[in-house]
Amino acid sequence: DGLPDHVRKLIEVIDGNVVFCPAGTPEHGAVTRRLAIRLDAARPAQPCMRVSTGVDVHFVKRRRSDGTLSFRRPDISVYRCTEDDMLFARDALMVVEVVTPASGYTDTVDKLAEYAYEGIPQYLLVFLGGDPYLKMIQEYRLDWPSRTYRLTLTHMDELILKDPFPARIAFGELGN
Repeated sequence: DGLPDHVRKLIEVIDGNVVFCPAGTPEHGAVTRRLAIRLDAARPAQPCMRVSTGVDVHFVKRRRSDGTLSFRRPDISVYRCTEDDMLFARDALMVVEVVTPASGYTDTVDKLAEYAYEGIPQYLLVFLGGDPYLKMIQEYRLDWPSRTYRLTLTHMDELILKDPFPARIAFGELGN
């Protein structure tokens, strides 16, 4: 919390270790922004939920006994409304990462395991590279007993969600 804002936006922290996060491409930014806007528009008034971009999700289960913290900053977070000043993983209902060549391994391996371990029920991986921008979106659901994600759907032309709220978003709405 003591870091300047312009520095905090460039890092994530895992087990007290700083991880540099390179800025995304213009396509990454455009798809993230447009998807967040459409998810927010589909969000029901009740129960109270929020859709945010670039918000730190603080891990609780991964916190070590010495107080060392861990947090990631998903491209998009959907979470329960709370009175907390910080977003904790226990309140996240769905996180979304837009995969780029620079973030591919981290998004598809590291974060896949970390978000599942923290108990976030749903994880979307958005793959760029199609026309206009999107190639596919993989939807993962948490297998609670094993605390791992299972790939449940691969969306090719349109994202159709049932949870955390119903949403139907054509890929064409997210590009250009």
